[in-house]
Amino acid sequence: MYVKALDRIEKTDRTAGEKALTLSGMLREKLPVPPGFVINSEGFALFLKRNRLEEKISDLLSGLDVDDYRRLSEVSNEIKNLFENSEVPESLRKEVSEAYESLFVSREAKEVGGAALDFIKAGRDQTNVSVRPSPMTSPDSPFAGHMESVLNVQGFESLIESVKFCWSSLFTPQAIYYRKKKGFSDLPLAGLVIQRMINSEKSGSAFTDDSKVFVEGTWGLGNAISNGIVLPDVYVLERETGNELENRIGKKTWTYTRDPVSGRTKKEAVLREKVNEQLLDREEIKSVFEMHAKVSSLYTQSQVIEWAMERNKFYILQTRPLPAKGTEGREEIEKEPLAEGLNVSHGSVKGGIRIISNTSDFERIEEGDLLATKILSPELFPFFGKIGGIISDYGGFTSNLSFLCREFGIPCVTGVDTSSLNDGQVLNVINGKLYTTEEPAGTEGEGITATEIKVNLDFSKEFDLEREVDGVGLLKPEDLFAGRDPFSLSKTNPEELVEMFYRIGSFAKKFYPKTVWYRSFSVRSDEIEGEWRERNPLLGWRGIRRSLEEPEILKCEVEAIRRLYSQGLNNIGIILSFVSSVEEFRMAKSLVPFSLKLGIEICTPSSALDIESFCREGVNNVMINLPELTQLTLGVDRTNVKVSSIYSESSPSVMKLIGKIVRTCKNHNVEVSVSLERFDPDVIERLIRIGVNSISLDPEFVQTGKNLISRMERKILLDNLRERGEM
Repeated sequence: MYVKALDRIEKTDRTAGEKALTLSGMLREKLPVPPGFVINSEGFALFLKRNRLEEKISDLLSGLDVDDYRRLSEVSNEIKNLFENSEVPESLRKEVSEAYESLFVSREAKEVGGAALDFIKAGRDQTNVSVRPSPMTSPDSPFAGHMESVLNVQGFESLIESVKFCWSSLFTPQAIYYRKKKGFSDLPLAGLVIQRMINSEKSGSAFTDDSKVFVEGTWGLGNAISNGIVLPDVYVLERETGNELENRIGKKTWTYTRDPVSGRTKKEAVLREKVNEQLLDREEIKSVFEMHAKVSSLYTQSQVIEWAMERNKFYILQTRPLPAKGTEGREEIEKEPLAEGLNVSHGSVKGGIRIISNTSDFERIEEGDLLATKILSPELFPFFGKIGGIISDYGGFTSNLSFLCREFGIPCVTGVDTSSLNDGQVLNVINGKLYTTEEPAGTEGEGITATEIKVNLDFSKEFDLEREVDGVGLLKPEDLFAGRDPFSLSKTNPEELVEMFYRIGSFAKKFYPKTVWYRSFSVRSDEIEGEWRERNPLLGWRGIRRSLEEPEILKCEVEAIRRLYSQGLNNIGIILSFVSSVEEFRMAKSLVPFSLKLGIEICTPSSALDIESFCREGVNNVMINLPELTQLTLGVDRTNVKVSSIYSESSPSVMKLIGKIVRTCKNHNVEVSVSLERFDPDVIERLIRIGVNSISLDPEFVQTGKNLISRMERKILLDNLRERGEM
């Protein structure tokens, strides 16, 4: 019920997780994948339920500010302790035990039975396995490196403890931070893959970029690369033939190997003569190239494979889609660079160096810093909302942090001697090259954009105005009421509710004369009239639908804004929430007794397709709620692990709807803004190319977003000029 052999997983079984599904598919194709089995996400759900962990975890994560790194770490440790003190249900233990035994005892041996079988089982305990996570991912969110793997696990009880440890790693600080920034569920599910351990002498990855195949490699186990503690060898091959075009011999200082005494994984220094020795010979490079070609033929999307070599035999440990390489930076400066490294995440940025030697330095990280660090540790990920880029001594293209840098548009250069850099030194980083500059960080137009950058705010946090923005794209009222019931107040004490809404004025004063777009109150009904409960709150009685049937709250919102207008704060507009028909907009407009800027929130395909009618009716602003429009266009609840992998904000159908909205609104001089809950450079670039007027980001991503969009706009402009032959 909860455990299946890897080679028996059905192609549609999402409970196994992405890693297990791809491994199973490669086994069916007779590729060299180590045998193993998977504990599916339903087994994890059983563990949570039997130990009553869901509510405890939800309570710890409720209201957590993931930008407070100290508190984030504390909560992560508390959750880890919950897992350590919980027991795996007996029914699940039994299934795991049977699968574990079958992994090393053949069917023929079982038939022999008796003392011979006992002898084989005794030997079996000396054979190691790996335990690796298999999370449910989506095309936009590969979830690289957030969960922990355990290698060289020996014996059944050690296996059970390793299973609990891997499950608990769903709640590392970086995993909690990632889900928050991506808008995913606080309580995710994942499968676990248990395989025969490959104690590799050499390991690495291979991927295709443009017309070339890149092979990375290092000594020992592959987690030296994924953890970013080595600068791997890089072999560049011609895509069609596999002929070697160039190579870059790395600095392979450390290795992970199996300790022959304890049987566990240990980190040790590489012998001096092997640190800069070429790892792979011509035949070995050819073997990796051919494996990558076979895997690539199975998929339409470019793949990154992880390979390992044990006793001169090659194995495939994983394949996954290759994320974007980042955004090309501006043209290089015409002077000699201070240093040049491996350009693992493309882009340009200017900033002051912040030397990071250990975790105690995390508290010194400030807005726009360029982090200079020895290794590419995933622990740096929770600071992506602040930093401008990363410079590192070690780390390759396929370290976990490199994947994240490309996903979040953070420029990253490795293979640089960071001991030559000074704290506070201002540098330009342009496509893997470092340049000195006498100018302060952030000059030369960095962060200046044609696309307006606005901010999403609520009433729970202050916003630092030093991060210059073009106004408030979305001011959400749901945190305004401090536990009070606004529906009850609107009927029993409307004046008190008006006073609550009057706090909108503090934002209007702070941002004046820039527009503050306030979104009308919207709540998904949990329980109404005692017994009735929404089956699907996403589709239910909320937003303008409820405001028109119970208009008291909307009238209080309008009255508060009318009073603020009378004081000269006329930079406030209302975004009517969850509007799906022009008739709803018409009826809401009739409840506004003065000249007020009115916009609509587009969440449904119906409002997108009928945008012409809204423009003719006199709408002043269109705010696209991208997460909801994506869910309702694709018919996907992104919090449902069974289908969350289908969720993609860059889906062609979603982008076509946005394109229609932009074209129509442009003809009527109506502004179009897109509100993003997550930071996805690929989605942002698509929106810029479509031509949206503004993008509204959460506060922690404003500066990163401005720099990224500035670079994107320059690149698009250069591309257009080159296409027209004007350069």
